[in-house]
Amino acid sequence: MKMAVTKKTKSAGFTLIELIVTVSIAAILASIAIPNFSTMIRNNQLSAGTNELVSALILARSEALKRSQNVSVCASTSQTSCSGSDFATGWLVFVDCSSPPNGILDNSVDCNGDGDTSDPGDKDTIVKVHGPISGMSITKTGDASFQSFNFAGRSATSTFTVTPDSGSNTKQVSISLTGRLQTN
Repeated sequence: MKMAVTKKTKSAGFTLIELIVTVSIAAILASIAIPNFSTMIRNNQLSAGTNELVSALILARSEALKRSQNVSVCASTSQTSCSGSDFATGWLVFVDCSSPPNGILDNSVDCNGDGDTSDPGDKDTIVKVHGPISGMSITKTGDASFQSFNFAGRSATSTFTVTPDSGSNTKQVSISLTGRLQTN
C-alpha cells in the first residue's frame, strides 16, 4: 500500500501576533505625532491670520502712496461699514477723504478738495473687503479703532495683537511712525 505524501506549502499571510505587534507600533507612533500635528495646525492658522492682516496694512500703505490720499483700515462686522474693534470679524481698506482721517466710511465728504461734497466722486472708496477670520481675535492698541496711512505712507504708531481662541501663542504686528510694519 502506498501512502500519499502531502507537501506543506507556506501560507502567504500574517499571523495574529504579527498583526497585533504592527497595530500596536502604529498606535504608539500616532499618539506621539497627533498632538504635535495639532500644535502645528494652530501655529499655521495663527501665522495665516497674521499674514492676512499684514497684507491688508501693506495694501493700505501702498494705496495711500499711489493715490496721494489717506487710506484707512477699519474693523467691520458687516463688511459694508466700519464697526466693532475686533479685526477678526473682518475689515475694510478704503480711501479715507476726511481730514484728518476718521476711520468712518463716508458717503458725503469732499474728496477732490473743491469745497463741494455733492460731486459724484465725493465719497470714501472701498479698496478691499476682507471677511471674518475664525478661531482668533485681532485687537489694536493705540488711539483709534482704525489704522490710517497718509499720502507719504506715514502712520500713527500702533500694535495689533493676534490671539488664537485656543493655545497660548500670540503674534504682534507693530507699525512705526514711518509706516513700517514689523511682526513679532
